[in-house]
Amino acid sequence: MQRNLGAQEFMVIAPGGAPIFHYSSRNTKRLDELLSGFLSAITSFANEFGEQSVQSLSFEGSELLYEHGDNNVIFVLLIDADASETVLRAVLKELSKRFQEKFSSEIEMEIPIADTYAGFDAKVKEVIEKYRSVLKTASQLNGFVVPKLKKKDDEFSLDPEVLDELHRDYGNHGVRILESIDGNTCIHEIREQTGLEEGDVLEIIEYLIIAGVIEIRILCPSLLKADSRFDTYLDLIGLPQKDYQVLQRAKSFCDGKHPLTDIATRINVTPERLFEVLSKMGDTEVEWLKKKPNDVPTTKY
Repeated sequence: MQRNLGAQEFMVIAPGGAPIFHYSSRNTKRLDELLSGFLSAITSFANEFGEQSVQSLSFEGSELLYEHGDNNVIFVLLIDADASETVLRAVLKELSKRFQEKFSSEIEMEIPIADTYAGFDAKVKEVIEKYRSVLKTASQLNGFVVPKLKKKDDEFSLDPEVLDELHRDYGNHGVRILESIDGNTCIHEIREQTGLEEGDVLEIIEYLIIAGVIEIRILCPSLLKADSRFDTYLDLIGLPQKDYQVLQRAKSFCDGKHPLTDIATRINVTPERLFEVLSKMGDTEVEWLKKKPNDVPTTKY
């Protein structure tokens, strides 16, 4: 099920504590009410724990993410309690980066003028819409999705900052997952290759999607022979009876149009079981089409 992004409000606070920009996706502006207590709380935390990149805070029944930028400017994002913090951390980082790039000289003014920043609403909406799309992609992850590195001009280059964060947050596991992504291997196979839990692999893949490093393809099997020759082939390879039964039930749906997970649901077996049976057929009998999510119709059974 697709989750909501959950970004409610975005505020930029000048060094003196005055808000110089405030965007709300709703009619209310809760951050105005929280501002004084929030500043006191984060000052205390900064003194006690030091300042980090993006930090989270539960405050007076609200969930906040915040980041200290250049010139002691503070960026704050008010979020839904059940939202994906991983995605929203990326939202806050991009918003703070864009704001500082656009208003680098204005931020240094001793007396901030809020009207200077009024047009930034459009950028906030643009970033929020971008990450809604990212979240939609991440919500489609399962073991039979194929991650694929994004390339520019047929070359792949990884932002050093992303690599540092990957290693910091996930250690060698993150690097191993990244090295396993070849555009042909599905998440289920990556899990088997690395020996990691599927949940851990999915979490790292989601992080890489959010970081803009990878995109995904949906695995859709297509049987290349679905006539009498196919049955002859099955006799030759000596497919076990239980596998044969699974294959017969799945055969009519393996046309390259349906995701493997949908076919498994339709014939009431696990995706892992169906993948196992189809894999025994070999590449000469099964073609694994990898389709963009938008090219795969939603199937309901």
